Amino acid sequence: EEILCREGLRPAHLQPPTTETVHQYLTRSKFPIMSSEINKKTAQPDGGDVIRTHTDFEDGSMEKLKHGEVDPALAFANGEEVTFTPEEERKVLWKIDRAILPLLMWIYALQFADKTSLNYASLMGIREDTGLNPKSQEYSWASSIFYAGYLLWEFPTTYLLRRLPLGKYTSANIILWGVVLVCHVFAFNYAGLLSVRFFLGALEATVTPAFVILTSAWYKQNEQAKRMGYWLSCNGVALLTLGPIAYGLSGAHNTVLATWKVLYLVLGLPTVITGVYCWWFMPDNQTNAKFLNHREKTIAIERIRGNFQGIGSRKWKWDQFYEAFKDPRTYLYVLFSLLMNIPNGGITAFGSIIINSFGFNSRLSLLLNMPTGVVDITCKLLFTYLSDKFMDRSLFAFIAILIPMIGGIMMIVIPLSAQGALLVGYYLIGAAGSSWCLVMVMISNNNLGYTKKVTVNGLQILAYGAGNWIGPQTFRSNEAPNYHNGKLMVAIMYGLAACTIVAIRLVNIWENKRRDKKAAEEPEVIASGTEFLDLTDFEQPAFRYVL
Repeated sequence: EEILCREGLRPAHLQPPTTETVHQYLTRSKFPIMSSEINKKTAQPDGGDVIRTHTDFEDGSMEKLKHGEVDPALAFANGEEVTFTPEEERKVLWKIDRAILPLLMWIYALQFADKTSLNYASLMGIREDTGLNPKSQEYSWASSIFYAGYLLWEFPTTYLLRRLPLGKYTSANIILWGVVLVCHVFAFNYAGLLSVRFFLGALEATVTPAFVILTSAWYKQNEQAKRMGYWLSCNGVALLTLGPIAYGLSGAHNTVLATWKVLYLVLGLPTVITGVYCWWFMPDNQTNAKFLNHREKTIAIERIRGNFQGIGSRKWKWDQFYEAFKDPRTYLYVLFSLLMNIPNGGITAFGSIIINSFGFNSRLSLLLNMPTGVVDITCKLLFTYLSDKFMDRSLFAFIAILIPMIGGIMMIVIPLSAQGALLVGYYLIGAAGSSWCLVMVMISNNNLGYTKKVTVNGLQILAYGAGNWIGPQTFRSNEAPNYHNGKLMVAIMYGLAACTIVAIRLVNIWENKRRDKKAAEEPEVIASGTEFLDLTDFEQPAFRYVL
């Protein structure tokens, strides 16, 4: 009503606006008018169900399309009625899972192995060969510098993901980080190691935001947590795989190359090959997916209409960018990511060294990291499954973050003589990633508008980088081998992160109740078919936040 008064379509003292008045405003100004019926089922002659969706363009809509204001999904629909059966939808979903999920899972396993390679190389001679001073923080800085590159490049890469073809841009980054990984072989001193680690961090900054965008664009809300859990759980697969590889290499003697250099070649070359493959086969969105025909592309787009998010407009919208900073959830997501990733950074850099400090020899310590991967995989698959089943993200994120907090406490209070109990505490920290996974799903579900989504996601990943930058510095060389303060920070940070999740849940509950109350007191006439207009959650009063 306020908008209509401002536009001169209705004096403020008159009765509430009619549908015709709203239609007049929308047609002449902001939105294309559409009639849309989503997920309404009608009976087929054979007794089956048909899902019908239909989008009609009226005056004023095509001009908006020309300027890229709306999502490409709207242009692809082209005013056609889409009719498909649940069986057809299941077949399309299967094709999507078969084509996209294995690729995301393989790449994510590679990137985790690549960025944690220093943890394994630290017990294979890289500290000695590059002249790192064991009494200084040089190893900690070599670990942290990765996240300096990550931090500096995160927002530029987020913007480029918005402006460039997502598949091609992501593939280029994969190829380049594989090349940089191979270049670790030529790091002969501290400065050289810092350089390659910095560029590795910058190039790997693209992967997580790109995969969050892909998951939210291809899957329904109640499918996203499980799929995100699949590719994020490949961190655990990397831990299970990299430990035996490093263990085997560390036993080799009199080799032409140092064993840690062989490790970087083993990791870097497959990464380059993977990037080349992705250049040809990773789709930017549904419209250019080679594994789908035209009808399947249409079904793949229409099935995610209920997300209110579309498949990804390339137009950068500054109003959505600024809205991200007006949303209190943004700051809570950022705070959670920072708190959670401070201990993550420390454990990622010092994991093998911590196990070594429990009294195990260097080679055995490489293998004893493996059960952390089992915990990581199990918790991510379990909690994401439960989250999708009950459509509740924050509850299971809260439960998940308590597990590593308990692990941190165990490492503090248990004496060094109880090696088995210390290992159990260390392994419990592997559950932390499942909580971060569910918070990323929350960001994907609850931030509508493509620019707003990538902005909020970019900010929380900046906090991820900052936390991982800080984390290694909490493990001071003068506290070796116990690292008491580093372990204390693990417990404290995870505890504070749990409190932040509670705050996020309360904000979402309050906002949903406010919207319900407003809808009951002041029924609004809302244009249908706005799902692909690239509107934000603030602009979609019918939207309710996933808890």
